[in-house]
Formats: sequence, structure tokens, C-alpha cells
Amino acid sequence: EIATLLAASRLDWSCIEPSIFGTLFERGLDPKKRSQLGAHYTDQQSILRIVNPVIVEPLAAEWDAAKRLIAERMALYEQGGKGSKTALQEAQGAFIAYLERLKNFKVLDPACGSGNFLYLALRALKDLEHKANLEAEQLGLHRQVSIEVSPANVLGIELNPYAAELARVTVWIGEIQWMLKNGYPIRKNPILQPLDHIENRDAVLASPSPQPSPTRGEGVEPPPRPS
Repeated sequence: EIATLLAASRLDWSCIEPSIFGTLFERGLDPKKRSQLGAHYTDQQSILRIVNPVIVEPLAAEWDAAKRLIAERMALYEQGGKGSKTALQEAQGAFIAYLERLKNFKVLDPACGSGNFLYLALRALKDLEHKANLEAEQLGLHRQVSIEVSPANVLGIELNPYAAELARVTVWIGEIQWMLKNGYPIRKNPILQPLDHIENRDAVLASPSPQPSPTRGEGVEPPPRPS
């Protein structure tokens, strides 16, 4: 086993497909407990059947609408004359608003396993942002230097502590690979930041932490009685 591990460590793992960790996780479980836990590796094509209609297609439609507005305003800007400055501002505003939409878009997998769904969702969001940057530049706007979509966009809950940590690794590997592939600088100091929004807990049974009671004299009114 040590010799096998040593040989594996000498290979180039930089282009590994992160979703393979799902297979490794599933095969590492006790077969008797696998079905009991509901742990099952979902392949990429099956995941994309959800990611495409739920995430990609609606957001792509929003970009198509924004792009039409940008094209109209840039045409007015290029004509010059009165109102050209306002047209440029409106075009830039539509572009920035779409990027903010992507930046604030959240994807939750409440039983994320080793993170395959989160990884593919993150990749889809980053592809959409990259496409918007390229097409906005073609229309005459300045593309954004940095990519705002990040692992902060994906949220996960997983009962198995090993799977939860594996999900964090999967998401980070996918992030770094995407950035390098598309010519963007990766984050440094540190390269990896905590992914606390991929939580190791029970999504069904965990109760919220109790809120501290207000002290006397704070003027807090009691809650209304239910009707």
C-alpha cells in the first residue's frame, strides 16, 4: 500500500477531474452501510440535467436580455451627440448588474456528499461570468479583470465528516483548475480559504442555536399572540 501510494504521489494530478472523488468516497464506505446512508455517486451527465435547466438556462436568458440592452445603448453611444454619455452609463450599468447577479447567486445542496453537484454548479456560474465578460468586451465595454464568482456561491450540508471535507477539496480543486484554464490568476496568501458554508451536520435534525434573551430595560416588546 505504501509503494502504491508513493507511485501515485509521483503522478501529475493537476488535471484530475474533481468529480472522481465521488467514486472514491462511495467505494471507501462499508457496503453494508452505503445504502443505509443513501450514499451514491451521481455522474456528471445526471447532475447537468438539473444544473442546466435550473441554473444555466435562466441565467443565460437574463444575460441575453442584458446583452440586447447593452447593444442598443452602445449603438447610441457610438453615434455620439446628446445622450451618448448616458447611453454608455446605462450599458455599463446593465453589465455590472448582471455580474452582481452572478456574484450573489447561491446554490444549496443539503446532502452534498463529496461535492460533485456543487463543483459543477460553480463551474457553470463561472462559465456564465466568463462569457458575459467576453461578449461585453465585444460590444465595446471594458471586461472585468477579476472573476467574482467563487466557492462562496455554493453552500452544502453533509452528515458524513469525511464527505464534507472531501466536498470542500473538490470545490477548491475545481476553482483552481477553472482559473488556470481560462487565464485568470489564482488566489494567494492563502491559496485556499475556509469553506465554512459547506457544513458538516444533519440537514434535517439540526436545530438553530438559541438566541440570547434580551436583558430587562431594553424596551423589547413581546411577540404577538398567534391568531
